[in-house]
Amino acid sequence: MEQYGLTAKQLKLFKFIKNYIGKNTVSPSYEEMMVAVHLKSKNSINKYVSQLEDRKWIKKLPGKARSIQILK
Repeated sequence: MEQYGLTAKQLKLFKFIKNYIGKNTVSPSYEEMMVAVHLKSKNSINKYVSQLEDRKWIKKLPGKARSIQILK
């Protein structure tokens, strides 16, 4: 089921990232994201993060680790 133009997994990941940044001031690691959305590979997380960035929900700062910005 799509909500807000995102799939359920994309929305779950977005909410996790947003909440994590709110509590920690830095974005979560890919390992933390994998656990949160029950995925088994960093490649899958990278795909979801890229999809969120393509849809303008988040922005990754190039060359910096843990530097995702929430746009929505």
